[in-house]
Amino acid sequence: MLLKYITIASALNFLLLYIMLLIKKSPTRKANTIIATLFLLMSIYSFLVSFRYSALIDGNYSALNHYIPIDGIFLLLMAPSLYLYILAILNRSPVFFQWKMLLHLIPTIPFIIFNIYILSLSQSERIAWFIKDFSTGTLETNVLNIVLYTQIPIYLIICYFMVKKQLKISPKVVIDNVSLDISWMKLFLIMNIAFVLISAPLCFYFANERANIIIGELAMNIQFLYIFSKSTWSNGIFSTETVSKFKNGEPTLKIDNYLADTYLNTLTEYMELQKPFLNEDCNLQFISDQTEISIHQISNVLNNKLKKNFSDYINEYRIEESKKLLESDHSEKLTIEALGFECGFGSKSSFNKAFKKYTQLTPSQYRQKQKTF
Repeated sequence: MLLKYITIASALNFLLLYIMLLIKKSPTRKANTIIATLFLLMSIYSFLVSFRYSALIDGNYSALNHYIPIDGIFLLLMAPSLYLYILAILNRSPVFFQWKMLLHLIPTIPFIIFNIYILSLSQSERIAWFIKDFSTGTLETNVLNIVLYTQIPIYLIICYFMVKKQLKISPKVVIDNVSLDISWMKLFLIMNIAFVLISAPLCFYFANERANIIIGELAMNIQFLYIFSKSTWSNGIFSTETVSKFKNGEPTLKIDNYLADTYLNTLTEYMELQKPFLNEDCNLQFISDQTEISIHQISNVLNNKLKKNFSDYINEYRIEESKKLLESDHSEKLTIEALGFECGFGSKSSFNKAFKKYTQLTPSQYRQKQKTF
């Protein structure tokens, strides 16, 4: 009987956190809405299994005459919700109204087919199935558990590597003037992955709905307690600090020195190893996508740390590369225009202009000067 009250209490707790996240003003409004949806799914699932559990324990089988076990569908929507939440936190906000979003629903197809099958049974057959599934288990539930224990780990592992990649850059992300510490998310995902690995054998060993309910509720309550312990009414789920506007009026954000240094190191390493500036189409959006540092953060780092804009930053790398070519033994084999194209400039005039800006010489003059040494 204790499980009956635990499921009800859990459902109410999840519903309360859902409401809190929805009404709270936060810089992570979109992310909060997504994680709130996750807790709403948990709440609905808990209410459904509580109703089913109570009816079976109390012998009130007539209450199940019109009950359909759609709780599994809500379980399958939880992992995609967590994935979309992490995308939003990492400034890679998903676009919901796209066809590819429907791919997340593919694992629910076996559960939908299963529910159609349950609907095709007579009421007496349906109740008999519920009783058997609760006590000894059924083939259908085992098959559905295989789908569930395949889908959830895949999402958790993807989320883990996304967070791990961001933590290598910095434990902080900036959203709408607020710096957020996401370091706690790594442990959160490790806990979830570990729980899945431990619970999967138990689920298939006991192979009945009673065990599924206990495992499901335990998993959700661990998430609830961990997230709630990280959450306060004042600053949401994250440890936050407000960052100030850039004083000269530029639309960039002033971030803390630690974060700026981390981003600058990442940018420098990427530029020196990958040399994206050799591509004429290299732009701020491309660099942002490749380094997973937002456009505003890149602009801020360049303005504050290097006192230059993105165009000057890229051109300096291109000029240094062109100087190496002009100083090489193969310089005479290339025209000035071809050499400029090799270094990422779109035209001879833009190459000449940029080169003279940084060296006070044209490329031809620089080449000639090298011959005198």
